[in-house]
Amino acid sequence: MNIAVASHIALDTIQDIQGTITESLGGPACYCSTTARKFNLKVKLATKVGKDFSQDYRLMLRNKGIDIDDILFTDDPTTRFRIILKKDSRELFLVSKCSPITIEDIQRIETNCWIVSPIMDEVPFTVLHEIVKDKDNLEFVMLDPQGYIRTLDPDGRVSFLNDLKLDVSGISAIKVDPEELSALTGGRKGIEGMQFLQIRKGIKFVISTEYRIIHLLYNKMYYSIKLPDVVTPHSTGVGDILTSAFCCAYLKEKDPLWAICFGAGAVQAALEANLVGLEKVPPKSKIEQNASYYYNTISFQEI
Repeated sequence: MNIAVASHIALDTIQDIQGTITESLGGPACYCSTTARKFNLKVKLATKVGKDFSQDYRLMLRNKGIDIDDILFTDDPTTRFRIILKKDSRELFLVSKCSPITIEDIQRIETNCWIVSPIMDEVPFTVLHEIVKDKDNLEFVMLDPQGYIRTLDPDGRVSFLNDLKLDVSGISAIKVDPEELSALTGGRKGIEGMQFLQIRKGIKFVISTEYRIIHLLYNKMYYSIKLPDVVTPHSTGVGDILTSAFCCAYLKEKDPLWAICFGAGAVQAALEANLVGLEKVPPKSKIEQNASYYYNTISFQEI
């Protein structure tokens, strides 16, 4: 069983609240893949990196069970972000952007599950639609639309679109934050917005996140998990960890309730690790321990 991820690898320069600067591998391609390897799933990447992507980084990923094939290297520089952490938020600047992912990139891959998670529109809509329509051996498509609602200010600062017309036909699951939910649903919020995506757009599993709360809408049942208030500046990547943990658990168990508990358990463990970059991706044993707790305490109601 394997998972494929369509997203750019990113090189992140992170400045924390104290002004300390750290260079780190990032992007969903890294966080989702590393999480999937913790579940012992094989990983295939549809991504692009530049020739500035060091052999040290390539070896680091290989040691985690993630291979960057020579065909993924391009003449364009690797996607780079500068991230400035604030007390309750962060500022994001795009420094460089690599070549877009193509239909040929995804046609080479056979997989049980796709995670499509662009960070800056590098997965064109045509590629997303090609992924969705390929039903051979494909059980599940998860979408994180973060890179579709991002736009650039003149100074390179990343801001967000208020409205996004995106065809999500055939998507199995989606993970959205409040801004993404509003942009995709014409300004709807909360359960109303989640119902819009499920009923009007046909998405089976709708996951919505806000500060320390994870929501799931499945059929006519609404579930919510409240996470402990872990104080850490190192939250970059936890949304990707959630997405991947949910997909991995669902592929193995076919139980969305169990899967969302695994997702929440992975987020809690990652936050509690208080580590920078991929080092925050927790071991499966810790994820499983947290998931068992949430499975017995999750809130739910029929709507």
